Amino acid sequence: MKLMVTGASGFIGWRACVLLREAGHEVIPVTRPESRRRAASAELDFVRIDAGDPAIRDLVAGRDAVLHFAGQPSPAGAREDPAGAVRENAGTTLNLLEACEEYGAGLIYPSSVRAAMDPPPDPYAMSKRLGEHACRVHPARATILRMSSIFGPGQVAWEGATGAIAAFAARAIDGEPIVIPGDPRRTRDFLYVDDLVPALAEIVSEERWNQTLTVASGMNTPLIEAAELVVKTLGSDTSIETPGGDLAPGENESYDTGAGLRVHARPLDSAVNSYVDWLRRHPAAQGRTRA
Repeated sequence: MKLMVTGASGFIGWRACVLLREAGHEVIPVTRPESRRRAASAELDFVRIDAGDPAIRDLVAGRDAVLHFAGQPSPAGAREDPAGAVRENAGTTLNLLEACEEYGAGLIYPSSVRAAMDPPPDPYAMSKRLGEHACRVHPARATILRMSSIFGPGQVAWEGATGAIAAFAARAIDGEPIVIPGDPRRTRDFLYVDDLVPALAEIVSEERWNQTLTVASGMNTPLIEAAELVVKTLGSDTSIETPGGDLAPGENESYDTGAGLRVHARPLDSAVNSYVDWLRRHPAAQGRTRA
């Protein structure tokens, strides 16, 4: 298949480019001109253009699909700049939908399980929901993926990634306490990124368009148990602190992932072990305190 991946310098976008190319697909990796440099994605032959730039539409010509991983990925970032989050998560999506309609491509729009709540609990979830709405009302073919907590290779806290398991692992490698504010038993459905990417290819190859699908492992894990698993996997003596306290709206809830796209998800302990092995080899991990 011929694909375009936006947000290709980011965590999921980079991993999607790598694994899809390994599977034999032709991929154009796209990132914004001012994107942060990350060690893992340095080898990709990027096309540097903003996903909201009308000029990006010409890149969609001849593509079977666009995988749109560009956007505002951080709830904290969306709280700081709600209008910017709407532009990044909904405005760019509309721009790409216009291109997909013109050239006959499909769009995969990665949303969040947070966006399924009524009302959306925070500006991040609201911006994602607005992107979903654009996909539903636009005539272009599009499928919405409400994703759970994705983690794995490419997600590096030292480079700004905000995922829970990435943060737990970085602090354990650094020998610093892991702090879980709020309810430490709130749950997340953790899905390894290498189990997500084949499902993306299947959606395009099977032309599963105009659907809203939840993508998750189906296993909800309390944050405290995920932290304990990371510490055990690293063989670390890092402490885990649970100070309680109030959190921003949307942060202290558990999210019911429910039924959705069938994903062949590996067990969490196996996934964490694979991620830790990758992270230990990452340049940012070298020379740091080891347990």
